[in-house]
Amino acid sequence: MATRRQRPCLVCGTLTRNPSRCDAHQQQWQQQQDRTRGSAHQRGYTQAWRTTAAAAVRQHKAEHGDWCPGWQVPAHASSDLTGDHITPKAHGGTDDPGNIQVLCRGCNARKHAR
Repeated sequence: MATRRQRPCLVCGTLTRNPSRCDAHQQQWQQQQDRTRGSAHQRGYTQAWRTTAAAAVRQHKAEHGDWCPGWQVPAHASSDLTGDHITPKAHGGTDDPGNIQVLCRGCNARKHAR
């Protein structure tokens, strides 16, 4: 397993292996995010969603391996696959398996930003 390179925390500059903030500042940032938009559970991402999404990812990997179909980019290899709502819950989407697609985290973030 490759070790992550240390990076400075965006807030205090302390070196951390986290992507952007030291543990203390990441926790503060997450608490602020939860206050602003609600926690994942408050937004409807319950254990039932996590179970359904995990099943979709398992099925996708069994059929296609570690391959992201891409979202506004060509399909590409990725071992970091996630379940994603086709129609977002905020727009009336459900946790029905027919409303779940599998994308890598990068494509999922790209789709969310639009």
